[in-house]
Amino acid sequence: MPFTPVFAPRGNTLKTCNPDQADATFDIVAFTGTVLGDKSKERLALLFWARVNGTRGEIGSSVSEFCREMDWSRSRFEKTRRRACERVVAAKNTIDCRYVAAA
Repeated sequence: MPFTPVFAPRGNTLKTCNPDQADATFDIVAFTGTVLGDKSKERLALLFWARVNGTRGEIGSSVSEFCREMDWSRSRFEKTRRRACERVVAAKNTIDCRYVAAA
């Protein structure tokens, strides 16, 4: 459950929607550790949610089981996951803005 490792290959590739812009490699899983803290509950909830959605619930347990294991309500899980997403997006946008400004 919460201590089950999440596997993701390093160097995930981001594809751009703009054909005039090069694709880039960006390790979003590692980035969540940098932003949220490697062992934070926010990161745990976010990566668990991503695994459930990415595998359509076929690997691992359900969000309900995760909430029972963590002794969280479903609303607490959703608030924690949403806050984690917002923090990761804000950090990524800040970094992207630095590159745009430097260009």
